Amino acid sequence: MALLGVQQIMTGKKVEASDVMHCFLGLRNLEIDVYFSLLKGQATVKETSEALGRNRSTIQRAIQNLVQRGFAYRRTRTLRKGGYVYVYEAVSLSTLKDLIKDTLDSFYKQIVTFLDKYWAESAKKR
Repeated sequence: MALLGVQQIMTGKKVEASDVMHCFLGLRNLEIDVYFSLLKGQATVKETSEALGRNRSTIQRAIQNLVQRGFAYRRTRTLRKGGYVYVYEAVSLSTLKDLIKDTLDSFYKQIVTFLDKYWAESAKKR
């Protein structure tokens, strides 16, 4: 989380969901675009790549990051002619909101701990 981003959000300017996702979850713009694309429904990497007009390998990395961080998940879809393909889906907006709240709670606790334990010592070093 970048403190500059928090500061910008707190200035009272119009805040968008993507601003909060970038600032508090550390998501890049492409990952945010992929998240919202997957929020519309299950999609393969190829389908998401075509929908966003981006390179397939770029979309694959963005999706993998979303899955690793718990913002999306992967399922296996069996094909009629045999075999399978992976499809991806974003977690709900409600779930994402809870993840953001958890991040904020953790950040708040870390700042309070810093202020209570290390503030005076840190300020004296200046």
